[in-house]
Amino acid sequence: MSPPTRLPAPRRITASNLPLAESITAKPHSEPGVEVLVDSLSPDPILGGALMRARVASSKKFPVSNDHGNLALDDVPGMGIVLPGGLNMYYLDIAPNSEGVMHRTTSTDYLVVLAGTLSLLTPPGPFDVIDGKATYGEPIETLCNPGDVVHQRGIAHALSNRSSEWVCVIAVVLASEPNRIPIVGSGPAGQLKTMTLEDVWLQ
Repeated sequence: MSPPTRLPAPRRITASNLPLAESITAKPHSEPGVEVLVDSLSPDPILGGALMRARVASSKKFPVSNDHGNLALDDVPGMGIVLPGGLNMYYLDIAPNSEGVMHRTTSTDYLVVLAGTLSLLTPPGPFDVIDGKATYGEPIETLCNPGDVVHQRGIAHALSNRSSEWVCVIAVVLASEPNRIPIVGSGPAGQLKTMTLEDVWLQ
């Protein structure tokens, strides 16, 4: 049996307003033309090639700027997922028969499945971390099909591909406020204490 075919590199089509000449702006109701740029994105291997990531766009702040000019991508620290205070958007291809790493980031993530069947793995209940290893046992597997949108709100999760074909998702990662959870029994309703959750990468 031949190995699964790796997905083709995606294209990015960027449409921006063109500048207007001063002579044209003197006319009433002047509007700019539109510049359309097409380029192919080069995926970079992550975790030994089990993941391939092609970055699309980034912004260090909100609202974002639509000014005509440089569209260079911002450097993203750490594993290249969360741009502090901003937005990071990328394609993520997941190799067949590969297991993701359970992790949590300070972000809100929107994952749109474009091809294949993504396995979203999440802890089934409260757990401890001992020497970097979680004690939750078998995670819950949620199958995500093409067209599905995964809205991740600062949760521990792993993205796996338990099929024989490549999976492709597009990820929009927004830096979030610190992840906080209420502590049940710590006070009256509406006045519960909260605990802040740190970023984690588990074995």
